[in-house]
Amino acid sequence: MKQKKIILVTGASSGLGKALAKLLCKKGHKVYVTARRKNLLEQLKKDSKKFKGKIAIISGDLSDSKFREKLILEILKKEGKIDYLINNAGFGRAILFEKQKPAEIEKMFEVNIVAYTHLARLVLPSMKKINKGRIINIGSVVAFTPLPYFSIYNSTKSAVYAFNRSLRYELANSNVTTTVVLPARMKTEFAKTAFNHYEEEDEKFYVKEFDKIAGSTHKVAKNIAKNIDKGKEVITPTFKAKIWYFMRYFGFAVDLIMKYYLGPKQLKHLEKAKIKKKYKK
Repeated sequence: MKQKKIILVTGASSGLGKALAKLLCKKGHKVYVTARRKNLLEQLKKDSKKFKGKIAIISGDLSDSKFREKLILEILKKEGKIDYLINNAGFGRAILFEKQKPAEIEKMFEVNIVAYTHLARLVLPSMKKINKGRIINIGSVVAFTPLPYFSIYNSTKSAVYAFNRSLRYELANSNVTTTVVLPARMKTEFAKTAFNHYEEEDEKFYVKEFDKIAGSTHKVAKNIAKNIDKGKEVITPTFKAKIWYFMRYFGFAVDLIMKYYLGPKQLKHLEKAKIKKKYKK
């Protein structure tokens, strides 16, 4: 990526989105960042001032379709193009499915997959017009090795994978490519959000356990930046991610692990955990 590019990174206030935005800015690109927490985006911009590129902030709620339209329109109006759309925003919840709030299920699909497809739909006409562009969708290895008690999150990541693969077929005769990144567990704010509906002691326990085997966001971001122009269908950014992706050929083994080891182990804790009253409302 020698030429300066116009890049949009969603969910850039923390985790992988933040790491990617900083790295791409460091390489000299103009990176538009979006998330709800404007104060964290402003801190990201401040931290990136010394880099060759530039961070531009457009904060808002990606679950709002009107905001998504405004976001793309504003960038295209200012820049005339978007070279890379990096669909990264998302969240999960670790809970027995029957206890998950219907409104949250809808929001998770809206942020984790509907927003991805809508933003891609909005940028595609401009990319196809100049026959150039990259759409990078951040998925997860849970699309193939779904964790127990993350039913809705797993479903959204499976949808991201299927969407990316289908869209590639449509773009086969163009220079516009779409790639799905399948990272394994990373140390981000994901666990804190996934378990914050439990009382404090339970939440701390779950977050600690979840993050024990979590990897580095910087390592994943570095691998994405390295492969961003190769037009690959799939990026497995770490050795662990490659192993889990390979495990899709051994569904029976995954089933045994999830059904008879990881599932029952998790259930023991979940049955004892207390859910906050405010989550139940």
